[in-house]
Amino acid sequence: MSKQYSEEEDRLIAWFKENIKSIFYGVTIGLSLVLGFQYYENSTSNMQHELSLEYQNAIEQFKDRNFEQVLTLSEKFRKDYPSNIYTGMIGLYEAKIHHDAKKYNESLNALDFIINNNKSEEVIIIAQLRYARLLVLMDEQETAKTFIMSISGYKDNPLMIEILGDIEYFDNNIQDAKKLYESSLTKDLTPNKRKIIENKLNSIN
Repeated sequence: MSKQYSEEEDRLIAWFKENIKSIFYGVTIGLSLVLGFQYYENSTSNMQHELSLEYQNAIEQFKDRNFEQVLTLSEKFRKDYPSNIYTGMIGLYEAKIHHDAKKYNESLNALDFIINNNKSEEVIIIAQLRYARLLVLMDEQETAKTFIMSISGYKDNPLMIEILGDIEYFDNNIQDAKKLYESSLTKDLTPNKRKIIENKLNSIN
């Protein structure tokens, strides 16, 4: 038994000697990957914190109707961090600034960038809704309709269905508008939004 153990131990030592370089490289690479991942995680966390601070400062300026910092920061974030959530969020403010100034094409461009680059599904949906509403405001109903219907899952979004109802109403397709408003009301809505859609429906009944 002792001899067998000794032989197995000798084979293990011999194998270890033959493979010591591979083991060393494997451990080194593995350790490097772990440390590299931790460094990446820490760097990402620090970057997000810095972006958050810049975003908050710009929004404070926006509240004081100083819009220049928002526009400057949005441009910077688009260039350096195109897919970051803070780029999308500051971009929504940029789109609002252009919208309120009746610079509709600039607003569309800001929203389009968010839709095509951001990784946050929630931010993208907000941008899509505002993009569609802006097209309706610009009297481009058919373009808005085509845009909404190109969005995956639009039938499950009550606000998109509502916009489609508005488009049909503007085109004097009253029955289609009613069906869309009724469909929208079957979805999950805030009490205030539900009341608005109910009022639209009651006004054409």
